[in-house]
Amino acid sequence: MGAEMRKARRTDIDVTVSLNQLGVNAADRIQNKADVHVVDISKGGIAFKSGYDFKVNSFYDTVITLANGEKLYVVVEILHRDSCENDEYMYGCRFVGIGAEDQFKIEAYQIVDTGSAI
Repeated sequence: MGAEMRKARRTDIDVTVSLNQLGVNAADRIQNKADVHVVDISKGGIAFKSGYDFKVNSFYDTVITLANGEKLYVVVEILHRDSCENDEYMYGCRFVGIGAEDQFKIEAYQIVDTGSAI
């Protein structure tokens, strides 16, 4: 994916989420929804793969369910897109306005997932 851009530690994750584009009216919301495969997470954002052509600097809301059952209701901004195999792209996103409680959920997940403190 190129140079490391995150400030927080990444942890691999294997989850599918639906991204809902912000700034569209309710009638268009269904057409502006896409399922993506999240491959890693940090307290600062996520990386995901998709064949869908998302625009850089666009905003989406989503719900991420961690393996421990914790749910994160977050808004992400797409920061960059890189080509991947099989006509897919790898996207890097940052969380917008994520609260301390959700950051703690991610940190706890990382500790349990790796078995070590951050």
